[in-house]
Amino acid sequence: MTAKHYQKGNVLKAKVTAIKHYGAFIETKDGTQGLIHISEIANSFIVDINYYLKVGEIVEVKVLSVKDGKINATLNFDNRPLNKKSCDKYVDQLNTCCFKYGFSTLEENLPIWQKNAELEINNSRK
Repeated sequence: MTAKHYQKGNVLKAKVTAIKHYGAFIETKDGTQGLIHISEIANSFIVDINYYLKVGEIVEVKVLSVKDGKINATLNFDNRPLNKKSCDKYVDQLNTCCFKYGFSTLEENLPIWQKNAELEINNSRK
């Protein structure tokens, strides 16, 4: 498959090739490149994307769009928690791994997100 064959909604595996402060660059097996924007990596404040993804890691993504031969992708699909590997690190401290979505839960989840951000900030300093 090439970029022109990918369509919105396709789920595929891609390798993380680079990480910048705004997102992670990916490449599919056929060489198609793309980006996972920081907002599509986790449902919480992200201090350092490197805490969630590593260069060389293979991730399963969902295509949001294809433009100019490049994929715009997300890790958030099928109502699963984003980046379960990283989320598992917080299960004991947060007593939850799955976030509800929608405005009605913002106030409810704010303390959890704040704790998550504090833990991430502390871990990034080590």
